[in-house]
Amino acid sequence: MAYGVEGSGDPIVLIHGTTSSRASFALQIPALSEKYRVLTPEYPGSGETVDHAPDRALTVEELAAQAIAVADDAGADRFHVAGWSLGAVVAAAVAATAPTRVRSACLVNGWVTTDARMSFTFDFWNRLLDTSPELFARYAMADGLTAAAHAAFTNAGVEAVIPETAAAFAPGSKRQIDLDKIVDISSMLSNITAPTLVIGGIEDRWVDIAHSRQLASAIANSRLVELACGHLVPTEQADALTQLMLEHVAAAG
Repeated sequence: MAYGVEGSGDPIVLIHGTTSSRASFALQIPALSEKYRVLTPEYPGSGETVDHAPDRALTVEELAAQAIAVADDAGADRFHVAGWSLGAVVAAAVAATAPTRVRSACLVNGWVTTDARMSFTFDFWNRLLDTSPELFARYAMADGLTAAAHAAFTNAGVEAVIPETAAAFAPGSKRQIDLDKIVDISSMLSNITAPTLVIGGIEDRWVDIAHSRQLASAIANSRLVELACGHLVPTEQADALTQLMLEHVAAAG
């Protein structure tokens, strides 16, 4: 499993979302790495990680074990963990699997159990990818960003990133999306003991804010922050997310 390392200090493991890579946190890593050692694992078929079993279904447990293995490889006995989207699900599983090692958890746009609408949406994602990565990129911008974000970026700005976005979809995306469709970590959450920050987007069309609320209510010693944005929190609320993460990690010690 490939992973990036930036900065020095107490380790933070950042786990990316579906279809992407460590680049999910490109806007957060510079500030985080000024104070911490940032480890950024990449799923099979994402970034620099080769997918050796493209026909086998992924599991949350497998991805969590791989993230813990990255911490082991980096010599991080105890660490903070954060994740976005599917990465939030995996980060929660890491915190539940290794509660004595995780110092804090930050779960951004995560969920406990995939509901029927989400499953239908994720199936649509795969159909769009099969049809055209460029078309999927357009849909992701249309539904992933809010009206306010579109106004701030302008149509020209959004258009400019469509080719780059389409080209960046990970080869392992379809397996990751298939996992999105069947997530259920409800049995794990009672094992999480680390201070946990749950962040959701009030206008999230893919993972409704109700899922962040459910996630927070199921984890002891957790705090919920709701941001005025959609699913693409690391992009649309980049500065706010960075500040929240820095404050949470510092408070956890």
